[in-house]
Amino acid sequence: MAPNFFRPYLFAGLHILGWLLLGFIMLFYIPLTWKVILPPEFWLWQIIILILLIFLFYSNAKVIVPKTIIKNNTSPYLAWAFLTIFVMQLIAYLYSSQTDVHTKVSRVLGFTKYRNPYFDNYVFMLTLLVLGISTSWAMLQYWQKAAQHKQKLEQDKTMAELAMLKAQINPHFFFNSLNSIYSLTYSNIEDSRNALHTLSRMMRYLLYSTEGERTTLLKEVEFLKDFIALMKLRANKKLNIITEIPEKLNDYPIVPMLLLPLVENAFKHGIHATEKSEIIITLKQNDTNLTFEVFNTFFEKTFNTEPGGIGLANTKRRLQLIYPHKHAINCGVNKDGKYEVELQITLEQ
Repeated sequence: MAPNFFRPYLFAGLHILGWLLLGFIMLFYIPLTWKVILPPEFWLWQIIILILLIFLFYSNAKVIVPKTIIKNNTSPYLAWAFLTIFVMQLIAYLYSSQTDVHTKVSRVLGFTKYRNPYFDNYVFMLTLLVLGISTSWAMLQYWQKAAQHKQKLEQDKTMAELAMLKAQINPHFFFNSLNSIYSLTYSNIEDSRNALHTLSRMMRYLLYSTEGERTTLLKEVEFLKDFIALMKLRANKKLNIITEIPEKLNDYPIVPMLLLPLVENAFKHGIHATEKSEIIITLKQNDTNLTFEVFNTFFEKTFNTEPGGIGLANTKRRLQLIYPHKHAINCGVNKDGKYEVELQITLEQ
């Protein structure tokens, strides 16, 4: 909050400091270099040039560049630049011809003659310098705003994808879980109460812990465990579920709902109504490096479309947006005939 609050004042201060420095050089370079008394026309001319340069800098940066170069219209900009140079030279010539400032300054400095009364090299170089810096500053501001806008769009898209992902754990999952819990009330009241508490904890996590851009690894893993527990409740006796998740984990920020689609796909595609099936879920951590693996029995007929479906594609997209160059994800049927998904990710501290 504080850096953003002071940023406009910092930029304004830098601009003022820059103009004061340029003005100091223009006004006092000659008096400080040579012990001379300059005519009043010199001081007036330097002040006029400084005011013209300030006007040129901001009119070029705020008006001309946005309407020309940024809109890919370079020809009008070049015409403006040549016109600016011509006008500055014309003003220099008119002032010099009326005040004879160049001759007076040359006489004070001991020079016999001013180089060219019709073309002021000093004004020309200052004009080019200010035009160049002004154009560069305007383009840099434009690129920064474009980059910020692109980042904002990507963040909005990521949040929209997260909302879609949350919606996928939607009424179907909770409805089926409630049905399973309802059936359990007839056989085991205590287990049904525990399952209902687990479902309540999951709903609380979805409502309150996934609204921001980050949650914590411990909360994400607890949610994952609750999901697996409820899926075990609904599973048939032919399904074997193995989980290898450490009890103690170092807690780091993580994008919410990142691991769930990999597990959800295993339950969706790795279970058969009549044949034996197996799901193995392992999680390993080495400081900020996290490795998450999911294995499930591969039934070819259940993969009519691309294995993993929307959930896995969604996860890959989110990883590309949020963890570029900090993740690796591989999926496919391994040599044991199981479908395997391996995610390696470096979490941010």
